[in-house]
Amino acid sequence: MGKKVTVLVVDDSVICRQLISAALSDDPDIQVVGTAANGQEAVALTKELRPHVITMDVDMPVMDGLAAVEHIMAECPTPILVLTGDPRSQAPALTYRALELGALALQIKPSIDAGPEAWNLTKEVKLISSVRVIRHVRGQKRGAPGMPHTPVPALPAASMGIVAVAASTGGPQVLYRMLSELPADFPAPIVIVQHINAAFSESLASWLANASKLKVRLAVDGDTLQPGLVLVAPPDQHMVVPVRGRVALKPGVERDGHMPSGTVLLESVAKVYARRAVGVVLTGMGADGADGLLAIKQGGGLALAQNEESCVVFGMPGAAVERKAVDHLIHGDDVAATLARLARGESLAASR
Repeated sequence: MGKKVTVLVVDDSVICRQLISAALSDDPDIQVVGTAANGQEAVALTKELRPHVITMDVDMPVMDGLAAVEHIMAECPTPILVLTGDPRSQAPALTYRALELGALALQIKPSIDAGPEAWNLTKEVKLISSVRVIRHVRGQKRGAPGMPHTPVPALPAASMGIVAVAASTGGPQVLYRMLSELPADFPAPIVIVQHINAAFSESLASWLANASKLKVRLAVDGDTLQPGLVLVAPPDQHMVVPVRGRVALKPGVERDGHMPSGTVLLESVAKVYARRAVGVVLTGMGADGADGLLAIKQGGGLALAQNEESCVVFGMPGAAVERKAVDHLIHGDDVAATLARLARGESLAASR
């Protein structure tokens, strides 16, 4: 890999710091350059050591992880991976607030005998080490879910049949804003593949549901698609739309390195809904969703992708652009407004 990825480990528990450091140090491409026991120490050490990545606990004394993320992203922007215990034992809003403030991803803390957890940790650290993070002025982050926003007006029934979304790194924040702004009578179902650690899938759906007037939940095999229903793909299986109005979950192999795969979902939607399909590829690493978006465009549907300016990572939308699969590039803050215009039957200006 060449130059090692340097990491600052932040956790108030000595045992957790040791476990995290040991898991990271087992990878020859990673070097732990420092540890901190609270957010205040983390801010100071980030400025001193300039690590490539920070692993951040949330609940800590002196200064908690949320405050530390806010300070670091305002003063010394650095890729931050938030580590938690069992997501089911924590309020989703607390953990996901770190993403709103600029952290890039969530992972489970490794335990003493946690092989898969350690592997996921090192994989994620290496992935986010190359992400170009931006400075977040405290309390002024554009599009942060906690900021005031104007809900989209109620919509009439339209020819839009379904909206299919693929997202990865940075996606939860965009989805939160989108779903918080769409009205309860949005006239189409929405199906979403968001790449996230399997342990966080349920809490992600809960967090999004609490922000939205729509009904948001994890998909179940055989679900009936209805206007205003938002289905999030559960982990470790593909979500597809085999016939109009129904969702199926099926085992399989990874596509573009992922299961569930955005491309698998979008291709199935393109086949069934054709011109009534709207595909959206949001911020994320890799190329998942790009081929699926191309299928939607070629089937006569509308292909949207998030623009580079507003992406945490332009990988997935960029891959779609390279495949000439995009009809329109849109800002991450404007997804709900764009879908509302389409639902009203309005056209969009040509993307440049």
